[in-house]
Amino acid sequence: MPIILVLVALVAAGWLGFMASSVSPYFLFTVCSAFLVSLFAFSSPKLSLGLLLFSMLFSPEIGFGALTGSRGVVVRYDDILLVIIFLAWLAKGAVLKGKAFVTDTPVQTPIILYTSLCVLSTVFGILRGNIRYEVAVFYILKYVEYFLLYFLTVNVLESREDIRKYLNYAFFISLAVTVYAYFYYFTAGAGARASAPFEAAFGKPGESEPASLGGYYLIVMGVLFGLLTSGPVLGWPLAALAFIFPAFLLTFSRASYIGFVVMLGAVILKTERRRLLLISILLLGSAALYGMKEFTGKVRERVEMTYSGQYAVYEVGFLGVTFKLEESAYSRYAAIRDVFQKWLPKHPVLGSGVTGVGLGDTQYALLLGEVGLVGFFAFFWMVYRIYSAANAVFRAYQEPWIKAASLGLMVSLLGLLAQAVGVNTFIIVRIMEPFWFLTAVIMRLYILRGAPADGPAQSRA
Repeated sequence: MPIILVLVALVAAGWLGFMASSVSPYFLFTVCSAFLVSLFAFSSPKLSLGLLLFSMLFSPEIGFGALTGSRGVVVRYDDILLVIIFLAWLAKGAVLKGKAFVTDTPVQTPIILYTSLCVLSTVFGILRGNIRYEVAVFYILKYVEYFLLYFLTVNVLESREDIRKYLNYAFFISLAVTVYAYFYYFTAGAGARASAPFEAAFGKPGESEPASLGGYYLIVMGVLFGLLTSGPVLGWPLAALAFIFPAFLLTFSRASYIGFVVMLGAVILKTERRRLLLISILLLGSAALYGMKEFTGKVRERVEMTYSGQYAVYEVGFLGVTFKLEESAYSRYAAIRDVFQKWLPKHPVLGSGVTGVGLGDTQYALLLGEVGLVGFFAFFWMVYRIYSAANAVFRAYQEPWIKAASLGLMVSLLGLLAQAVGVNTFIIVRIMEPFWFLTAVIMRLYILRGAPADGPAQSRA
C-alpha cells in the first residue's frame, strides 16, 4: 500500500508539472481539486460520503442551457463529486480486494432492470430519429447517478453506529436548509417562495423550483413523524417539525401539500403507538397556524387558485363534470391526456425513450411516455421492493431510531408517490439524492438483521 501511494504521488507530480506549463490556471485548479477529492475518497470513503451528504442540498448548479424546447442540461457540483467518490471507491476495492464489490440488497434487481429499460427504450428512440442522443445521454446519466449513490452508500456504511451517525448529519443538514429557506423567502423579493439553497438567484424567485424543497421536506418530516410515534422522547422531534413545517407551507407547492396529506394518513394508519397524541398535536398545530391569518391566507389562496378565480380559465371535462383549472394544473391534466392519446399508442411496450416526450409535468405521464408499460411496471416493482424491505426492517428491530427511519421511508415514499401526480418527483435531484440515501440506509439495516449490534453485514460479489 505505501509503495502504491508513493508511485501515485510521483506520477501525479510529474503530470501536474507538465500541465502547469501547458493549460489554463482554472483548468489546472479543477483537475487538482478533483485529484485531491479522489485521494480523500480513496483514503476515507466514509468521510467523503459525509461531504457528499452535505453537497446534496448545498451544491450550486452549472447550467449548459436548453438543448431542447422543454429540457435544459444542468450539472451540479455534487454530480461531479459523486462520480469522483464512486470511482475512487471502485479503485480502492480493486486495489485492496478485501471486500466484495456489490452488497446484495432487495432493490438491486429492479434497479438494474429499470435502468436497462431506460437505456433500451432510448436507444430505440435514437434509432428512430425521435431523440437527440446528446440530450438523452445527460438525462440517463442523471438517472444512473441516483443509483450510484444508492450502491455507494450501501457499501460504505457497514454498521448501525455508522448509520445512526450519518442520519444525525442529515438531520442537522435539514435544519440548515430550513434556515436558508426562511432567509430566501423573506429576502428574495416579491413573489418569493421557500426554496432550496442555490436553486434560484436572489431577485429572481420565478426561477426557483419549490416542489424540490417540498419533496425533500416530505422525506425529512416522514422520519420526524417516525420519531414522534416510535422514539423515546417527544421534545426535539416536535420542535423540529414545528420549525420545518412552516417552511414547507411557504413552498406553496400544491403537489407537495397533497403528498403531505397522504403521508400523514399513512403515519396515522401505520403507527401503533401515540396515535391519539399525534392527532391531538396535529389539531393543535393546525389551530395555531389558522390563527396566523396572513400566513394561512396565502396558502389557502394558492390552493384555491387551482380551480377558481381569475387564473382558472381552462375548462376540463371529466366523467360528465366540467370544471376549470389554472394553467399549471391544466398542463398536468394535458400531459396525462396526451400520454394516453398520443404517446402510448405509438410505443406502448417500451415507450418513446428518455426525453422522447418532453418533461411530462407529472411523473406518471413521464414514465408511461418514456419507458412504456413495461418500464412503468418495473418502476413500481422497484417501489414495492423498497416499501416491503422497509416494512421488514420496521418489524425486525426494536431500537426506536431504526423503527423511526424505516417508518419514515415507508410514509415518505407514499407521500412522494402522491406528489408525483403533479411533479416529476423521481427525477428531481434534490429529492432523489436524499431519498436514495435513506433507501440505502434502510437496505443496509435490512442486511444487518440478526447481526451483532455493530457487526458488519455479509456481502456477496
